[in-house]
Amino acid sequence: MRNHRSQQHLNTLTLAGDALSILISFSLAYWLRFFVSGGQRHTPSYGTYAAALTVILPVYLIIFRAYGLYQSSRHMRRIEELFLVIKAITLSVMILTAMTFFYRDFSYSRLFLVYLWGSSIGITVAVRYFLIQLEYARKTSRQEVTRVLLIGANRNARSIIEWSKNQPHYGYHVMGVLARDPELVGKHFDTAPVLGVTEQARSFIDSLKPDQVVLLDGEASREQMTQLVLLCEDKLVDFKIGADFYGLMSRNIDVEYLSNVPLLGFRSLPLDDPWNRFVKRTFDILVTSLLMLLTAPLWIVLALLIKFDDGGPVLYKQERMGRDMKVFNVLKFRTMRVNAEKESGPVWAKADDQRRTRTGEFLRRWNLDELPQFLNVLKGDMSLVGPRPERPHFIEKFRDDIPRYMARHRIKSGLTGWAAVNGYRGNTSILERTKYDLYYMENWSLIFDLEILFMTLFAFKNAY
Repeated sequence: MRNHRSQQHLNTLTLAGDALSILISFSLAYWLRFFVSGGQRHTPSYGTYAAALTVILPVYLIIFRAYGLYQSSRHMRRIEELFLVIKAITLSVMILTAMTFFYRDFSYSRLFLVYLWGSSIGITVAVRYFLIQLEYARKTSRQEVTRVLLIGANRNARSIIEWSKNQPHYGYHVMGVLARDPELVGKHFDTAPVLGVTEQARSFIDSLKPDQVVLLDGEASREQMTQLVLLCEDKLVDFKIGADFYGLMSRNIDVEYLSNVPLLGFRSLPLDDPWNRFVKRTFDILVTSLLMLLTAPLWIVLALLIKFDDGGPVLYKQERMGRDMKVFNVLKFRTMRVNAEKESGPVWAKADDQRRTRTGEFLRRWNLDELPQFLNVLKGDMSLVGPRPERPHFIEKFRDDIPRYMARHRIKSGLTGWAAVNGYRGNTSILERTKYDLYYMENWSLIFDLEILFMTLFAFKNAY
């Protein structure tokens, strides 16, 4: 409860910070429009314009709330939250611009709205960033800690323990773990102590008084779950069940009611929406065309280097599986010797791979071998951003071993992706890669695509 009150105070402070940012942005936009830009014979009074704040301020704050920027628990990365603020501000100004066409009692300057958009982004993002840093500093210094008791010693528990250890600014402290195996008691699971067995949950909740209990034990019976829910409610302890309870690896769980029966299922993906697919495809075509135009001289240079290296073909085609399990030929600048897999068969590239040519080593190191995939994007086989396409040979191995692996094929494959920019490429964990791909699919936005494209410029981990 203490942490809930603290979070409510933070949300109130954030709301006040946003409101103050909007007021300052409004004044700055008025000054820029009428005292810097000029161009008007009669400057409208500030009071006349300020009357519009009775509409502008509510529109901003309602849109901010609709984007989840005042949720009581936000575990967003800083860049993700700031991009979301920009998106919310852009939509707010678009709505306000549309409203000016219907309000005829006073003619508002369209240039003023442009200044309002720019100043709102600059000031609100700066204030938000300052508040985020304050919160991070407070939680990192352990002034506020959410004490967590994990029930279940498995990969999900290990993931939460590692996350809380590596992300101290979120203020989570794993007090301990309750395991099903009594032989683990007294030992450490990752860095958290195994305090007891799962059957002792009631006594440990009573004695430790955690702020949050997370049930991750997939073998827990329905009766045990019910008892834990009721116990935690009685003790005013926050109770959570892992969304990955049955190996689903998803945060996209939704509750739907048939009659009065709640049913769990997956929400529709953002890219199931035809409009979102149209926006993404339009973005792909425009950006890819521009990038091909800018990099055309580089293509010529790289083609000559490859040809002079060993005299073999410049491009390399390889079968990959894309959306709806459609197989297509992905294009790359050739980086391996001709017939490199004749003896070994299909294998992943690895560090210091002896099959690479001298030019190929350079191309892979700087991700330049992927440039011809711009043609795959224009053709429609791929998108600029999405799960990296895999070879059918490997997919047959993964589909039975990795939960929800085939769900990656519900959207187009990408030239780059959320997993790739986080280092999960080549011979790395397929399970972790799938988690990142599913996260991208469930949280797609055009802003997210822009963020990933920007990160790609600096993503060279495991590029071999």
